[in-house]
Amino acid sequence: MSEDKLHSKPFKLEEISKKEVFSVPDGYFDKLPTIIQTRAVESTKKKTVLVPAGVLRLAIPVALVVLISGYVGFKYLNNPVRKDARIEAMIAEISSEELVSYLDQSDITSDELLDMVSFEGESLEEFTPGLDDVPDEDLELLINDIDFGNENNI
Repeated sequence: MSEDKLHSKPFKLEEISKKEVFSVPDGYFDKLPTIIQTRAVESTKKKTVLVPAGVLRLAIPVALVVLISGYVGFKYLNNPVRKDARIEAMIAEISSEELVSYLDQSDITSDELLDMVSFEGESLEEFTPGLDDVPDEDLELLINDIDFGNENNI
């Protein structure tokens, strides 16, 4: 009920006493512009960090060694000739029997194989060693025996 009595009484601003709660120090507004200017100047000053000379003498050569070795390593690893040599070495590890069995099991035709192989700058003799030693009659017999209608016999 005591709360009801407090809220039921009308509130008037005129009845509140007017006294200053906060006080301003003497000369505050006279000193304020200089205080603001000094703070602004202090914030614009660059803060410098001094690094000992011994650290720089050690850091510069180390950084140069890292940069040079990174550049050389990048060039060495991305050398296309080296990549080709690695690919050729990997292919050389695969036996001919494995290649033949893979091609027999796959659905790749001889025409598709020929389309994939590049013969630029290479002669046919490089791919057919020893055919010069075979007599012409034997070659003609081989050609006549091949069924050209069936691609799987090639």
